[in-house]
Amino acid sequence: MGFWPFSKKPSKDVAKQRLQVILKYDRAGLPPNAVDAIKNAILNALKDFPFVDVSGIKINFPQDEQEEKIELEIPVKTEK
Repeated sequence: MGFWPFSKKPSKDVAKQRLQVILKYDRAGLPPNAVDAIKNAILNALKDFPFVDVSGIKINFPQDEQEEKIELEIPVKTEK
């Protein structure tokens, strides 16, 4: 347990992760706002489906040296 119990990740780890993301998009040739535009477009498209739990959608851009990917986790509402 660290000195700051309310801190989830040290700031150096967060900074490193952000830098990795920036470098990844730069290498892929994507403009800085392209990722946000992709996320917004996906979320807006999925809002039209009533069985999709939009609040639980997770959009990830995993680090893979061989190819660029977008991974989605889309929770489905179940009727009980």
